Amino acid sequence: MPSSSMAAVEATLQTNGTESTSRPPLSIALHVPTSAVDQVNSAQGSTAPLSGNPNRRSHIQQNVQALPTLPEASHANALNTATGPAPAALGLTADLTPTTAAALNGLSPAQKTLTLSRSQGYDLIVLELANGRWKERWERLCLANPADLPSTSASAVPTLNTPAGGASLARSSSRQGLNSFSANGGRHSPSPTTTNAGQTFANIAREAEDWRKAPAFKRSEVNLTKLEETEGVIALASPWIELDSPDEGVRLDCELALRQELAYASYLGISNVVVPPPSSDPARRPFLADYARAINSCLSSGSAETAPAGSWMTITIQLPISSPHQLSKVLSRQQGRNGLTASTTAGSTASASSQASHASAASSAAMLRAEDDWAWETWEQIRQLCSYNTRLQIALDLGHPLPGPSILARWMAEPVSMLWVPSASYLANAKGFPVLSKASQAFFRSMFKKNPTVVLSGVQSPPPTHSRGGPLAYLQYVRHLEKATPPDGAVDSFARGYTDWLQAPLQPLMDNLEGTTYEVFERDPVKYALYEEAVYKALLDRPVTASTLIWVCGAGRGPLVDRCLNAADRAGRAIRLVALEKNPNALVTLQERQTLEWGDQVRVQHGDMRRHPVPTSMAERPDIVVSELLGSFGDNELSPECLDGAMRFLKPNGISIPASYTAFLSPLSSSKLHTEVLNGSNAALASTAQKAAETPYVVLFQNVSLLASRGSGRSNSEPVQESWTFEHRPSSLTPLVYDETGLPSSNGHNIRSAKHTFHIAQPSTCHGLAGYFEAHLYDNVVLSIHPDPVRGSKDMLSWFPIYFPFREPLYLPAGAELDVHMWRLTNGERVWYEWSAESFLTLDGRGARPISLDASSSVGSNGVAEGGNFGNAPQTPRIPSVSLTHHQVEGSAGARDSVIAGQPQTRVKIGMTRLHNPGGRSSWIGL
Repeated sequence: MPSSSMAAVEATLQTNGTESTSRPPLSIALHVPTSAVDQVNSAQGSTAPLSGNPNRRSHIQQNVQALPTLPEASHANALNTATGPAPAALGLTADLTPTTAAALNGLSPAQKTLTLSRSQGYDLIVLELANGRWKERWERLCLANPADLPSTSASAVPTLNTPAGGASLARSSSRQGLNSFSANGGRHSPSPTTTNAGQTFANIAREAEDWRKAPAFKRSEVNLTKLEETEGVIALASPWIELDSPDEGVRLDCELALRQELAYASYLGISNVVVPPPSSDPARRPFLADYARAINSCLSSGSAETAPAGSWMTITIQLPISSPHQLSKVLSRQQGRNGLTASTTAGSTASASSQASHASAASSAAMLRAEDDWAWETWEQIRQLCSYNTRLQIALDLGHPLPGPSILARWMAEPVSMLWVPSASYLANAKGFPVLSKASQAFFRSMFKKNPTVVLSGVQSPPPTHSRGGPLAYLQYVRHLEKATPPDGAVDSFARGYTDWLQAPLQPLMDNLEGTTYEVFERDPVKYALYEEAVYKALLDRPVTASTLIWVCGAGRGPLVDRCLNAADRAGRAIRLVALEKNPNALVTLQERQTLEWGDQVRVQHGDMRRHPVPTSMAERPDIVVSELLGSFGDNELSPECLDGAMRFLKPNGISIPASYTAFLSPLSSSKLHTEVLNGSNAALASTAQKAAETPYVVLFQNVSLLASRGSGRSNSEPVQESWTFEHRPSSLTPLVYDETGLPSSNGHNIRSAKHTFHIAQPSTCHGLAGYFEAHLYDNVVLSIHPDPVRGSKDMLSWFPIYFPFREPLYLPAGAELDVHMWRLTNGERVWYEWSAESFLTLDGRGARPISLDASSSVGSNGVAEGGNFGNAPQTPRIPSVSLTHHQVEGSAGARDSVIAGQPQTRVKIGMTRLHNPGGRSSWIGL
């Protein structure tokens, strides 16, 4: 019997009244620099956008629409249709026509920019919330240094009474000395010779402290001032904010600035703010925890105060796909070899305050491949310290070299809501048009399943190599890539909108299914076609003149009966059928179909296959028993226990369809599923959280990454491994002890245990286990939900995978081994699963950690990535991984493997989970 997944989806579809059949279109946003917004406004000869009484709104005008009701601006393409193309550079240099200017008259600069952007085909714009005046005031107050003030000499600089003695106020980290600069209240009053400079600095210090007590914007410091301007706008926090600065005072003052920006965005009703990332400079790594703590304080400030982001705003971290610091070093070395000085080196800076990469560096990045895990490792620490907050998301910045396929695949398991695509991340094709590399195209197609917002940046000033196409070529290419992406399969289309939805498996022996549930099961043509093929082949192996008796055990509403009759017609064999069903409600449907459709060829019987009496006559015992009792893990809906009873009916040479089925496991990462499990209980009680984390769920995976790879050397293991198998054949052939009814005396023979060792090539966080099954129906007919598309039954709808969660995530460094223990247990009344995991590192004789690359990201002797879906063109330059520096190893995978050659290896345990669901305390299936 299939899992409950389809039934739940169908119920929701019926509630909604419709079923989606196509993937929703991508939202594409344009990143507009503040300077471009100013130029759009100045192109009309406007005055300062924030001055003048004509912009004043009365209370009666509060509900006026953001766009005027002129025909030219009534929809996205109106300006293009009515007045010709809008300025290609969105007002950077072009003058607006009088008609266009009239259509935009009365709109604010942000609204004008959005209207022009939509006329070109964009859906949204990304705009900085604050402008340069906000930064200038922050720097004047928070980075003030008396040595920088005019007419200030060394003798005129006030000093602090600190243990170090005589230190001047450097930037903002010495706040404890601010009282020394008060005009009269400090211990060090300024002397007459230092009155002017000292008083000036004291005034700045006093103003800074007032600002820290109550940060606030001035009207001239913001780009958005009213609610109407926020429609269609994604807000961008100031890129100069450094929450991981080595200077403690700068960190704290930047946090105050960010909190003010978020509070202002919340006031304007903005639901999503993009914040700058932490630095990738290794020297800043110790301050990553400060960055994460500051972000968490903006999302949840506890009971003392309301968080700046409120309870609904989403914070999106703009995170480079690979280390900008590493790219900068590589480009510096390359340009140094070409005779360029350090001052001419173009590259992304290590500071989070400089987000925009130079065009030459970004163009070089598009032709490079990275081998570092900086981005994912950074995100892992941030989300852990933010307690997997569901309002924290990622904007992956693709303006940096793409890492290998196994690293890219992990982002499918993370909350990536945006793809940030600078123009310089495109390559120029032979005709000069911008295109993406094959690796980038494959990554885009995989991420389209998450329906992210694509943000195009820098299109107003494209790289010189992009000689054709103009600014709109980047938008047109993304739309082309979207249209060229293969459509979703049958399963994804059927269940769109319900991916990563936790559903409890069925209790088939305790509950009678409803008619709508049966109807959903019957909509799967693939499953029933496979069953028909299995029965067909079984009948062909029977004598031509023989009459075959088939029992369908668990007939439901009769779909298997139909398929058995079809198989008999195809095989040209005479059959008789018995439809056995324990559900008294479904029995009525079977009886009606027997009367109206099947006739005397089918006999309907009511009963539980485990207790139904065995026919006394051998002629009345079936030659073939057909059942569909399988669950997402094969045995999780008690198919073994049910078929123990059905096997009593079979003749000694009888056939069971299915003949056997095997369960499979693989470790997975999914912050979404982990968060759903922890939050799904919606209760703070420890017992409720425990139950939620110890329940297996049926899930259609989407935001999931399978972590294991094919191991090498001692850990030669498969990514998806067999746990156990159940076989079914006549009870006379099974060496068990039976009671007087013919059933096994106990259920101990259905207990199973398994131990797996998985190889983890890349740093990962394991949130649980993915379970699958494969059923051998008859001969070579196999029904499978194995994740390998070569093995899985294509477009089969009946079963989604099963998810065994971990209550606490388990971090796994690169090269780790994960030992998984799984048990299927019973006490005669219930069946349940227990599971746990342990993580290990293998060390060589010198205490170094071996390095091995999985097959999907291995590097051949020519330096080309072998395998995977994100392979670049041959001879693509690669950036050495910073994680390999402790081995001092470069070159091919073979050279790396030689590091540990001939050395003894030791497994060191580094972590483990608790034992989940001991004794079936949280979840079980009733017998």
